[in-house]
Amino acid sequence: MQKLRHTINVIFVISLAVLLIAGIVFVAGQALALATGQGGWLAVLNAAVKGPACIAASVCAIAGFLLSYKTPANQNNPQQEARTP
Repeated sequence: MQKLRHTINVIFVISLAVLLIAGIVFVAGQALALATGQGGWLAVLNAAVKGPACIAASVCAIAGFLLSYKTPANQNNPQQEARTP
């Protein structure tokens, strides 16, 4: 079970990195295209970067859900009461 959790964690980290890099490239490319008036660049960015970014976001979300679904059995999570002033 620990190997599966580790594998999902690796998938989460890799997909998060891909998502962040694709997002930065997408937004920076759009800003550059708008600043230079190159409408064709927007179409290229949509075709080349948007699809992989959406796929990485989906994979990252599913992996994150699976990681939060159940904590490892050996981890202690003591509940603390909220203190009000």
